[in-house]
Amino acid sequence: MRAPAALAMVLLLALASTGSAEVPEEEPVVHQLDPVVVTASREPVPPEVAPGTFSVISREEIERGHYTSVVDIVRRVPGIYIGQPGSRGGRTSIYTRGLDPNHTLILIDGVRMNDPTNNRGGSFDLSTLDPAGVERIEISRGPISAVHGSDAIAGVVNIITRTGRDAREFLFDASGGRWGVYRVATEARGRVGIADLSLAGAWVDEGNPPDDQEYRGGNVKADVGLQLPAGASLRGTFRFADSESEAFPDYSGGDEYSVIRRLEERDIREFDMSVEAAQKAGRWIDYALGFDYRHRREDIDNPGIAPGPGAPMGYPSASSRNELDHYAISLRNTVKPLEGLSVTAGGDVYWEDGSSIGPPLYAGTPFEIATSFDFHRVVGGPFAELNWRSDCGLILYGGVRADFSDEASSEVTPRVSAEYPIPVVDLVVKGSWGEGFKLPAFFSLATPVVGNPDLVAERSQGWDLALSRGFWKDRVDARIAYFEIEVRKLIDFVPEMQPPLQNRSKVVSRGVEFELNAKLLDSLDFNGNLTFTDTDIRNTGDDLLNRPRWQGALTLAWAPIESVTIRASALIVGSVKDASAPTARVTLDPWGRVDLSASWRVRKHVSLYLEIDNLFDANYEEVVGFRANGVRPRAGVRARF
Repeated sequence: MRAPAALAMVLLLALASTGSAEVPEEEPVVHQLDPVVVTASREPVPPEVAPGTFSVISREEIERGHYTSVVDIVRRVPGIYIGQPGSRGGRTSIYTRGLDPNHTLILIDGVRMNDPTNNRGGSFDLSTLDPAGVERIEISRGPISAVHGSDAIAGVVNIITRTGRDAREFLFDASGGRWGVYRVATEARGRVGIADLSLAGAWVDEGNPPDDQEYRGGNVKADVGLQLPAGASLRGTFRFADSESEAFPDYSGGDEYSVIRRLEERDIREFDMSVEAAQKAGRWIDYALGFDYRHRREDIDNPGIAPGPGAPMGYPSASSRNELDHYAISLRNTVKPLEGLSVTAGGDVYWEDGSSIGPPLYAGTPFEIATSFDFHRVVGGPFAELNWRSDCGLILYGGVRADFSDEASSEVTPRVSAEYPIPVVDLVVKGSWGEGFKLPAFFSLATPVVGNPDLVAERSQGWDLALSRGFWKDRVDARIAYFEIEVRKLIDFVPEMQPPLQNRSKVVSRGVEFELNAKLLDSLDFNGNLTFTDTDIRNTGDDLLNRPRWQGALTLAWAPIESVTIRASALIVGSVKDASAPTARVTLDPWGRVDLSASWRVRKHVSLYLEIDNLFDANYEEVVGFRANGVRPRAGVRARF
């Protein structure tokens, strides 16, 4: 999809909105549904009784921030660090509680997004996701394979998109700013009889920033639901995304140090869908039967990296087309035999076919190496969980899952959680323990370059303990959590061994997360968090790269009058160890940046807003050689009917 298609999509959604529902002159009628957390357990439950440690980013926060990328939303969550090399277009990496990017499972409406065909261990680049049509983002931290199976070693990010169940509205948002950046997004949703419909789409062009990296991308999403007799429902969600980017390759040293000035080009197309039939009737019938499908294609043209202190031989140029087809079916049923007790059981299975096709390295020489591969995987098994809520406020959770695959032995992952409010001191104590696992990526197993077919699953075990308390008539809420996660059989790249990819390391990550939310005045809100993470590769002197020990975020929102909102937010990141071919290992300085936004409702349905990223022109590097581009103002208009 390109810009003309995006503009056509805007018109299409406008027609769909006006044609599908009678839009009143007054404010749209919104029936707000209670939020649920589906990443924390198989049974959708309210946040106050959900197991484990998690964060929920609401639609209100997403709209108030005027974000253009999911990266900017998620990176302010405690326990999460996202490294972005330069401007948008460079591949982002998410580190949950100090563990690797491929140890976090990414979901969109429950569909798995991690790509096992890439050379990054199966991680997912969040920078390609636009917040248009997103209802909320749920982030569960800690091993959670008892719920989601493979890849959930460190945590899960589940992006939930909007439906038409709770509102009739049409939303249009357009903005533009420095370096030629612009974004157009639109949404239309509402009910028609027993059906509800939601359509959303966006197109963004990041223009030409000083580091010469480029990004253009769009996505379209549709959600259709039917409310049937006897408490039954049928819902289908469909998404198509297309993006192009040009950026300096990983490990190249970026704009500052890279010797080869040609940029890596990536073209990504994705289509995914999910269909779910559900019924809820009494305490014994609450089931959901689901089917997911996803197709992803990524074309990559990498110019290579010149030799340097960090890579004496350099890296040759390479190109490939990676394709993945993912199919999944699932069934779960929840029964409530007693008051406060619910039991959920079911199973799921998914099939993945992946391939990578590209010319050989060093073609025509005696050192020619094939690069193409294909792989097939079937994974699945049963699961069960129990939730119990007593009259005294005690909440207990227990879950277990068994996964079987056609390439490895079975994996059994348990998880338990408990929560109890201590009334005398008005303190809530919450703890959880669980295990996780991750099957090796297709690239790690099958690529002729460095693959090792004998690799086995990485496994994790972790626990956390959290204390939370309200103050000042609950206008202030504070939480502190301690966590520990151990990962065994970590897959490492060991150049001196053959094959170079080996299960050899054990990593321990421990730390503290602190959150504070306060309503200082009726018109003034404050929230902040601080995370300390210490990671250690046991029995080696090596350090894990690209993850700070200290990081934090602060946000202050002020509404001096009803029609005006001013919002200031800051990110603070400690020193980070990194490496590149031109520099070898280096330590990047601590940094901080402040972003400012202001919005003004000029008419009943129309608002104007101004965003200034990196307000004080902080000069920093998130990744070695990729310096911050400087101040970027952006202005926009939002209309809601």
